[in-house]
Amino acid sequence: MAARRAQAAQRQGDKVALRGRIVGMRESGLSTCDIAEEVGVHRTTVYRWLKRWDEEGNLRDHSKPGRARKTTAEEDRRIREYFETHPFSNAIAAREHLQLDLSAETIRKRMKEMGFRHRTPAIKP
Repeated sequence: MAARRAQAAQRQGDKVALRGRIVGMRESGLSTCDIAEEVGVHRTTVYRWLKRWDEEGNLRDHSKPGRARKTTAEEDRRIREYFETHPFSNAIAAREHLQLDLSAETIRKRMKEMGFRHRTPAIKP
């Protein structure tokens, strides 16, 4: 999960750098069409980012709407470590072992995000 957040932060940084490049190219005197062709985006995208820069002086994405995440990065890390060491465990056992104030469904969602699946050990004669 932390890796995914790090990747998202990197993408955000890359986006802001590209947008800054667009502003710099305009200040260098390039036309909007030339900028769009150079950076590989549509000219309306260039217009939108130049307008945002002129009006707000900001090139970051606006905050996204939606419910806040129920788990913290620390809780996510603990959940990951638990399932790495207890691959045949389940969400209810994890909640009890980790003493988390979360629903089993929330833990299942985190398991899925992290690539874990509930596994049942094979019964061998």
